[in-house]
Amino acid sequence: MSIDDIRKIKHYDLIQKMCLMDDEFMEVFFAGHNECVELVIRVILGRDDLIVKKSEIQKTVKGMRRSVRLDIFAVDTEGKRYNIEFQRLNSGAVPKRARFNASMIDVASLKKGDDFSQLPEVYVIFVTENDVLNEGRPLYTIDRVITESGNKFGDGSHIVYVNCEHKDSETALGRLVHDFLCCESGKEFYYGTLGDRASYLKGEQEEVRDVSLLVDEYAKGLAEEAAAKATKEQQKISAIRMLELGKLALSEIAECSGLSLSTVRRMAKKLETAQ
Repeated sequence: MSIDDIRKIKHYDLIQKMCLMDDEFMEVFFAGHNECVELVIRVILGRDDLIVKKSEIQKTVKGMRRSVRLDIFAVDTEGKRYNIEFQRLNSGAVPKRARFNASMIDVASLKKGDDFSQLPEVYVIFVTENDVLNEGRPLYTIDRVITESGNKFGDGSHIVYVNCEHKDSETALGRLVHDFLCCESGKEFYYGTLGDRASYLKGEQEEVRDVSLLVDEYAKGLAEEAAAKATKEQQKISAIRMLELGKLALSEIAECSGLSLSTVRRMAKKLETAQ
């Protein structure tokens, strides 16, 4: 058996354990498949009439100082925008991130000279593995309201959280949550559109090659991240040794270790406090 054959088997086994909460699988799953994106949005928002005109996976929206990468970005036939984020970690789904994503989509939606009334309706949807908002609800829909009256503000901005801790096969949303978390073949899915796609990607060796490429990229990214972390740790160890010797100025230690001067200053202060 060749190395390539072994690699394919390892990838195949790994892919069988993936679900839509895994970035690598999610990216390939939805890429070029508007009907899957459309079904997800329809179920979450309870909109059977919604039709997705176009969708993009891992879309980068650039800002003046910072950019954002959206897991799924979609536009329907009415011009409404949708951003769907799949998040396993609570830190990736904090409320202010939802606010930031919505603001970036707003900025990208208007051209110079456009009137603010032309801003489209925007939905930022977080699908979270944990109950990030801690109220035990399967779905959280957040709209701005006028505090004094309770009336909707009507700015066209909506934030939605789908809590994947809440599993209820009696509801359309609960069945969708099951499909999000399902690592089995497509036959185990409630929704045929999603199940058919999963069956294809989890099929024979030849059919998993697109996911395999992402697995390779993911592994490479982890290796690079680990190497960078190891380098950083070594830099800190070297800086601490130089600080303990007390023979070099902080700026010299920063230059020799490769750390920033501010980092070396913090380390020096921490070392001084410990003594």
